[in-house]
Amino acid sequence: MKEIPFTRLPTKLIYALDSDLLKMLAVLIQQESYWIEHKKIGDDGSFYKPIKEFADSFRRKNLQDVRLILQTLQTEGFIHIISSKGGKQANYYRICWDKIATYNDMKIPQLIQSPMIRTAKRASKKKVEDDTVSYQQKENDSTEPYQQDNELIVQDCTPTIDNIINKNNNNITIDNSVITKSPLYDEYKKRIEELLSDYQQESDYIISLGKYSKIETILELALKHIPTSEIEDYQYQLSEISTMHDRAGWNIKLDNITEEMMKKYHTINIHNVKSPKSPQQFKLIVNDLLDKAGLYIDCGHWEELADNVEKWITHQWERDIISYDLQQETIDKVYTKLAS
Repeated sequence: MKEIPFTRLPTKLIYALDSDLLKMLAVLIQQESYWIEHKKIGDDGSFYKPIKEFADSFRRKNLQDVRLILQTLQTEGFIHIISSKGGKQANYYRICWDKIATYNDMKIPQLIQSPMIRTAKRASKKKVEDDTVSYQQKENDSTEPYQQDNELIVQDCTPTIDNIINKNNNNITIDNSVITKSPLYDEYKKRIEELLSDYQQESDYIISLGKYSKIETILELALKHIPTSEIEDYQYQLSEISTMHDRAGWNIKLDNITEEMMKKYHTINIHNVKSPKSPQQFKLIVNDLLDKAGLYIDCGHWEELADNVEKWITHQWERDIISYDLQQETIDKVYTKLAS
């Protein structure tokens, strides 16, 4: 019988959590296992997963619904949401295994007779558009807020502009006509949108990688001035543009293929480096690239090519296509071939 991949799931929680919470916990456990396997897990047991990937798993377009499931797991003590790790991404997660272990001594009949832990319901304060729906919170909620700074604290599960806690008087302002916001709000939004547009139009794949990193950095800085929901919408746009670039691939000019050769052999002087979907495909693509470089790229360009290939390889590791060990092994192989 063919081996079937599976995710370990605490048995007792099957009877304690509703279906959304249980599925979300399973997705988080699988992600934790993946990061451990690939030696990327944080020293504190934390790991990253974009909010959009959670939304895709639940087939939900509304990111607020996904945040609410995560927030409920944190409220109940099953996970810890960590904001801003390493200056690049918005949220990391850590599973609270000690909390999960407390269910080991409970009998299944006892859990069945107890109230099920359910995802907190959301309720709108007014009839507003879907992206400005506010979530009702328990008064003494101990969860950490998604975003804080010296002027404003955006409420835990309401990362929208129109629901802001004013730190000076602790009053929540919910007023679509009078909105308290950072003085840098408009400047950051304008800059982010300019960078996203520039990134989308960039035709050079390697240059686009640098622009991607620049946008990640400014999104992290903008967390102090723009609500988390808007940041995550920008991250979604960034992810979509990145996917577009990955699908297009990286075009490398083969400068040893002349006009005469192109006419005679009906070929072109561009080699498209496709984005791999597996480690096996990654190895084939790299080997093909190195073969093409040896035959059709002037050796005077090899050092520059090696630097660019290293960036491309690192990007495949960041995409979780290859392991850290394969990344280092392949970079060594490339420099041995091209920069010796």
